[in-house]
Amino acid sequence: MLTESGCDSVMLMRVRRRFGRNASLILLPAICCAVSAYFGYSFIFGERGLLAWRQTQDELQIAQHELADLRAKREALAHRIALLDGKAIDPDLLEEVARGLLLETRPDEVAVPREKR
Repeated sequence: MLTESGCDSVMLMRVRRRFGRNASLILLPAICCAVSAYFGYSFIFGERGLLAWRQTQDELQIAQHELADLRAKREALAHRIALLDGKAIDPDLLEEVARGLLLETRPDEVAVPREKR
């Protein structure tokens, strides 16, 4: 007959074998779940994840609006430069520039100088 300590060691060996079998069955799915969780986290919160992509899209939209504003200002300046062409100067623009720079006025007008911004 088996003694009590012998029974415990047999029982311990059976538990170890069962645990070893179950661990091998669980190990592969656990590794797959861990890898999937890692890539899922990176997909959302990573350096090039969804949140970073959304932030980049917002920055792109702001930059496109700034570009449109700068293009409009450039076109306005190009139009003013075209009016100052040496062959035919626009009289209204000439008067506007002269009044702004020289503070020239007509006899019935008063010029009030302003601080430059």
